[in-house]
Amino acid sequence: MRRAANIALIVVLGLFVLAVANGSLYGQAPAAGAGNGLPAGDGRDFVAVACSQCHGLKTIMALRDGPVGWKILVDDMILRGAQLNPQEAATAIQYLSKNFGPAAGPMQVGKGEGQPLPSGPGQELVQTHCTVCHDLSRVTGSKRSKEEWSVAVNGMMAKVSGMATPNEIDTMTAYLAAQFGKNAK
Repeated sequence: MRRAANIALIVVLGLFVLAVANGSLYGQAPAAGAGNGLPAGDGRDFVAVACSQCHGLKTIMALRDGPVGWKILVDDMILRGAQLNPQEAATAIQYLSKNFGPAAGPMQVGKGEGQPLPSGPGQELVQTHCTVCHDLSRVTGSKRSKEEWSVAVNGMMAKVSGMATPNEIDTMTAYLAAQFGKNAK
């Protein structure tokens, strides 16, 4: 029995030494491999280590959001067990906002650009506004009711406030419901 306790103590001490050596006891994430696909920058290692504990990094790289949206998401992940202290979380949020914000280019969700948008009132608005953050397969691959499109469009436009007027939002919602509604062809 005593031998098992000694072995357990040696294992714990070994893990402690490794934790001190890699800096994790002092709020530093261990360096992530260069091949992880994330762009270089302050916060990359925090994101790589904390996020990849539960899901692949492709999940993160496919998203686009601003500082407020990333803060909400990071805070939620911390509540779910992501191991980031407040300073690391702030650094990760800045990194994510810079590298995976709306200005980072369209998020890729499907194969290529998807189907071309059918012509109709609102087509140009959808083309202009939605492709700031998404490729068109995100739009053309969805079938939603008018209410669901309204929630989606209003939610997206709220993230980039001032991008579209209420009238433009209504026009986009009507276009999407007509072209990509649950009962559309």
